[in-house]
Amino acid sequence: MLPDNTLTELDSASFLPPRNKSQTATKCWELGGIALSDTSEPMQYYWYGYVKGKGIYLQRSGAEPVAVLAFAGDVTEMSFSFDQNMRPTIAYVENGVAKLYWYDASAAKNVLTLYPNITNPRLSLDDKRKFNIGNSDIIFAYVTDHNRLCYRLQRERYGAEHVLLTDTTKSDDEPLKLNVIGMSTANRFLFLTN
Repeated sequence: MLPDNTLTELDSASFLPPRNKSQTATKCWELGGIALSDTSEPMQYYWYGYVKGKGIYLQRSGAEPVAVLAFAGDVTEMSFSFDQNMRPTIAYVENGVAKLYWYDASAAKNVLTLYPNITNPRLSLDDKRKFNIGNSDIIFAYVTDHNRLCYRLQRERYGAEHVLLTDTTKSDDEPLKLNVIGMSTANRFLFLTN
């Protein structure tokens, strides 16, 4: 959750593992349960997501990779997280269009939603502690209009856009860039930008 929809600067906080590992535009780390759709264990296992060929793969440390999503175009960015039931949620940019693959509980199935006017889509379940799962949300953060940092929430079915920051020093030539999001060592949710 993001109380009061506000940002503050933290001087000494860093991302909790495994979000503190090296991330690239098409490779990232996240905490998750023991297996997809398995909530028998707490979200304490390291998962690695990556693009290979025409697919997006998720792999728990020490386990075999699982092909989760196939695509036809060129994917230049990918981020993932898991919902409270260990279902994967994946944000990616295919042929310049941001897409969100997520489980819609109202439809009782996975859906694909397109967001053509955003860049740098990033995902993270804000609080993975078992006692707080009922209050947790997947945060879908991104940049729009080259200078606005925005997010959408799982509990709102990713329907409402919330603006966190408008950086008037950014432009089309030097846009705002969102690199990584996730929980910090100071127990605050971080947005790492340029």
